Amino acid sequence: MSEPIVVGKYEIDPKLLRREPIRRCRLEVCRAACCADGVWVDLAQAERILAHAPMIQPFLPEPRRDPASWFAELHDDDPGFPSGRYTGTTTVEDAVLASRTACIFLRPEDRRCALQVAAIANGMHSWALKPFYCCLFPLVDEYQDDSGALLPRPRLTLDDTSPLFERGGGCREACAEAQPVFQVYAEETALALGIEGYRQLCRAVGVEPLL
Repeated sequence: MSEPIVVGKYEIDPKLLRREPIRRCRLEVCRAACCADGVWVDLAQAERILAHAPMIQPFLPEPRRDPASWFAELHDDDPGFPSGRYTGTTTVEDAVLASRTACIFLRPEDRRCALQVAAIANGMHSWALKPFYCCLFPLVDEYQDDSGALLPRPRLTLDDTSPLFERGGGCREACAEAQPVFQVYAEETALALGIEGYRQLCRAVGVEPLL
């Protein structure tokens, strides 16, 4: 068995290195299926979103503009979050998705994230307010194994076994050309590893970087 590839603090799951004939999904087809269940958010990120509430509110439907309705209960037991404390975005009814629910920040009129739309409209990076795990998906960083024990080092992998993925929220569709999975999600890989880390992974695998 070959040694795992390690970039920065992450061990790279071999499933990201497989060559598959896939490309990113298209919003007009998937209808933002990845937003069905809401998302876990580090407490500091949730506080940043709340601090920008006046900027975000105009981009949400009127019934969703109360910041007190945006987040659920607080947890403080996950080393995968920088602060160790996290909360979840709340969900609302959604007639489009199979789950019949969607993150409160998903705009029903155009199936886009209000956090992302608000950031772009105000001259910020499109991911400036968007939760880390939304930006990273369908990649995910794992800190624990299936038994709950801490891994020797975090693992960057593809979240392809969750119910969300199985309901069509996998951010992929078939295409003719095969490429390494991490290249399909080059921006997400660079978010986790940093741009130099992403390029280091490309060198390790022997492919040209896309970023």
